[in-house]
Amino acid sequence: MNATRKAIAMAIPQQYGQGTIEFQIIAAMILFPLLLFVVQIGLLIMAKNTLNVATLNAARAGAASGIGEAAMKDSLAFGLAPLNATKAKVAVGVGTGEITGGMGGNYPAIMGAALVKTRAENMLLARITVLNPTRKAFQDFGQDKAGKRVIPVTGVYDNGEVGPTSRQTRADALLLKIEVRYCAELAIPIINTIMREVLSSPWSGPSADDLICYGLERMPMNSQAVVRITVPPVRTALIRS
Repeated sequence: MNATRKAIAMAIPQQYGQGTIEFQIIAAMILFPLLLFVVQIGLLIMAKNTLNVATLNAARAGAASGIGEAAMKDSLAFGLAPLNATKAKVAVGVGTGEITGGMGGNYPAIMGAALVKTRAENMLLARITVLNPTRKAFQDFGQDKAGKRVIPVTGVYDNGEVGPTSRQTRADALLLKIEVRYCAELAIPIINTIMREVLSSPWSGPSADDLICYGLERMPMNSQAVVRITVPPVRTALIRS
């Protein structure tokens, strides 16, 4: 009986390594794209955290400059510059080398190049909107000084009267709330195309602004921050309503 089984086994062609080949096929078709997707999500989370910090810095700059548009945009660019650090390293000749600080370090050159690139990109990729104070608040509490409409910041809590148009107190009107919209880079090949095609499809309900980001192979992000205004705010074109 054993001799018969041995003869039959020898007659059947043996297959070696079939499981390894099947695993490689599955890895190529499923696991590798999944890994790329996880990496891309990690990069987007990092970009969102960077955007949150940059938005808060922009709000602080606005609160200390009377809602100064230039101050907020400049502070936002400083906050977002680290997102371009890798490209800046290539631009200044550091490549894959480390960023070094101290005397003779390459940090100033790298971040300087990153800031220049970020400022240029933000003209297309970033937008700051002032959600508060509103134009109605300027109508209720504003005063004309040197040809500009401003809201005084002194004696804020001496009078809690609610404005008839804005339905706010002056203390509420002097809370600067901004929203920053930014298009973060989709840097991972293949995954960037898949995400763009899925998110820009009609059933995803993208807005016109979203479609602009997707067309640039980027992901739209929003971030908000609120701070107390310390310098009399000036009515600016950044105010939405």
